[in-house]
Amino acid sequence: MPLTSVRKVFVFALGMALFVSFVLAGSGRVAAAQNQPSWTTGDFWRYALSDGGSVTWTVQGQTSLSIGGRTWQVWHLTEATTSGNTTVTVDTWMTPALQLARVSGTIVLTFTATYDPPQPQAEFPLTPGKTWSGTTTVTTTIGSLSQTTSEPYSGQVLEESTVAVTAGTFTVAKIRTPSSGSPYTIHFYSDAAGWIVKSESYNAFGALQSTQELTSFKYSGALGTILLIVGVLVVVAIVAVVAFLLVRRRRPMMPQPPYQGPYPPYPPQQPPQQPPYPGPPPSP
Repeated sequence: MPLTSVRKVFVFALGMALFVSFVLAGSGRVAAAQNQPSWTTGDFWRYALSDGGSVTWTVQGQTSLSIGGRTWQVWHLTEATTSGNTTVTVDTWMTPALQLARVSGTIVLTFTATYDPPQPQAEFPLTPGKTWSGTTTVTTTIGSLSQTTSEPYSGQVLEESTVAVTAGTFTVAKIRTPSSGSPYTIHFYSDAAGWIVKSESYNAFGALQSTQELTSFKYSGALGTILLIVGVLVVVAIVAVVAFLLVRRRRPMMPQPPYQGPYPPYPPQQPPQQPPYPGPPPSP
């Protein structure tokens, strides 16, 4: 097969492999969008705080909560904040779509805050310009005292951009909470990291007050992307090998060139020799 045909076969094989990769990735990240995370027990995110402290979020496991007569599937996370020699741990429960359901801990006094319905921290997929808002009922219990209030919430995706932090460089959705007014917070969410990679808090005058930046993390959901890439490479290799074998199978046998040596390849054939004629028999 001519070299041009061989190249066409390999181009076709590569095209088929890429098509398969797009099909496999169809449920993954959409261009200009950030999707909700897929957490696993043991995932964690560690941040450096601008005041010199640190905070670590850790996924403890998945459970269910009964709130307002409805059962919610939630992730249980711990938030451990360290400042100097003191560490304060708070328990948080969130739905897989990042809706805040409950917060509990001890900061001087033991408290629990329950959100009915759970309060969205984002609405996926996150695309530039997307907004959300609503109201939830928050019941806060401190010791034997309990108080219920109505709490509005809102958020807006300002843009999708790239941000560099200690843990790496990420494509993020910039979320402003609340969507208007002051004070407010800008969260930089990355589905590749599975959580926030940076936050900036602004005071009532719109001045930057504090920041936190991702320094290290473990996100098992990122393994799915790695396996997808490996799978695509395997598909490319298999298709390329099959195409190569097909090319070899269909290649015609090349005729042998005529002998070009200085001597004939075989000795010349002599014509068959007849025995000499004996003549007529002698007379009696």
